[in-house]
This record gives sequence, structure tokens and C-alpha cells, in this order.
Amino acid sequence: MKKAKNKHDTNSVVEKLYSIGQASRKLHLSSPTLRMYEHHGVLIPYKTKSGRRYYSDADIERVQCMRHMIKDVGLNLEGIRRLFALLPCWEIKQCSKKEREHCPVYLDSSKPCWTFKRVTCRKDSMDCKTCEIYLMSSTCTDRLKTILRGIGYLQAE
Repeated sequence: MKKAKNKHDTNSVVEKLYSIGQASRKLHLSSPTLRMYEHHGVLIPYKTKSGRRYYSDADIERVQCMRHMIKDVGLNLEGIRRLFALLPCWEIKQCSKKEREHCPVYLDSSKPCWTFKRVTCRKDSMDCKTCEIYLMSSTCTDRLKTILRGIGYLQAE
């Protein structure tokens, strides 16, 4: 087990990180499955300069939530990715109309914002893994509905 500190937060606590093998055993999944989640843009592991992947407890919880969506809700990875893409980062980050006109995330709602390389509101040093939009998407389906309603994106039932 490795420990890492959030490089963007000087007051952050050290968090436990698990290698891909440790994470896959903890989740009862294969390592290729975790890589597939990353490839589909629904999971962002920590990576060393050499490309070695590490996962936090939050990542483990995120994968458990996605497994719930797959097994119990009936979604596939494309459905999960599109569900995450519904999080309107432009509303949450309060982007101006001018920023939205040139924003690839606003113009293409098929992928979550963290899968785009160049986004106007993202600063060069910003780590998507610590962004509030990515963190919001870690919650399971009922909580996602609550978040979307809370920002006025979904109407209350």
C-alpha cells in the first residue's frame, strides 16, 4: 500500500493508495476491468511517472457504485459514462455564455468533462481527480438525481 498527498492542497491528509492488483482483489474484479473503466473515462486512477496505477478508497467506492449500476440498475459502461456526462459542469462552475459557446463539454454532452483534453474553465495545473464535478459523479444513482435537482438541472418528481 502506498500513501499519497494531494499536490494541490497543502492542508490535505495523506490517503492510502492501492496498486491495481490490490484494488482488483479488494473489489473482486480483474485488473483489466479497472483499466477498461479508465479507458471508458469513468475512472481516473493516480499514476506515477512510469505509468503505474494506484487507487484510493474513494476510487474503490466509485467502482463499487458503478458495479451497483451495472448489476442492480442494468446500466452498461456507455450508460454510466453518459450519466456522468449529464453533470452540467458549466452550471456548477458558473461559466459565462461566451465560455459555453466555445466549450467542447457544453457542445458535446456524450462524455464527462474530465475526458476532454482542453477545457476553458480547467486551469493548466488542475487535477480532474480532485475537481468537484468528478467527485460528484462518484455518488450512486439516487444521489446523482438529488445533486442534479439541487442545481435545478432536473425537475422534482
